[in-house]
This record gives sequence, C-alpha cells and structure tokens, in this order.
Amino acid sequence: MNEMARKDPLSRAQEIEEQIKKLQEKQRKYIEQAQKEIGQYLMETWDIEDIEQAKLLIDEFKEEAKKYFGSGQNTEESNGQKTSDQ
Repeated sequence: MNEMARKDPLSRAQEIEEQIKKLQEKQRKYIEQAQKEIGQYLMETWDIEDIEQAKLLIDEFKEEAKKYFGSGQNTEESNGQKTSDQ
C-alpha cells in the first residue's frame, strides 16, 4: 500500500485544503500580473502619465466598452452554439 492510502481522511482533507490555498495564492498573483500588464499597456498606448487621468478616461469610455464587449460576447456565444450543433 502506498503512503497516501494509509493516511486518515482528515489528514488528506487538510492536505487538500493547503493545496487549495497555494493555488488560490498562485491565481491571485496571475490576476495581479495581468492587471498590471493591462494597466501598463493602456497608459503606454494612450500616452497617459497620470493615474487620475487614466481613471477619468476609463470612466468616460466605460459604458461604450460594456456595449462593445457585451455584443461581442453574444456573437461568440451564438457562434459556439452553431458549432456545437453541427
């Protein structure tokens, strides 16, 4: 028998909980990295040097972005349904 099979269920549950915490931390770091890259790209692309200026522009275009991405997702979803039906 291997060592894992001999461990009691509570011990295995604790190990799984620790793995979940490590994965959540890893996920958090990836999200932070993505957000940093996106922010950097936005500021470089729009030639923005001031954070408050960036926030104002984001707020200004927020509704347009929601409409744009909302309609884009609906198109993708319907395309996905067509593909899966074939």
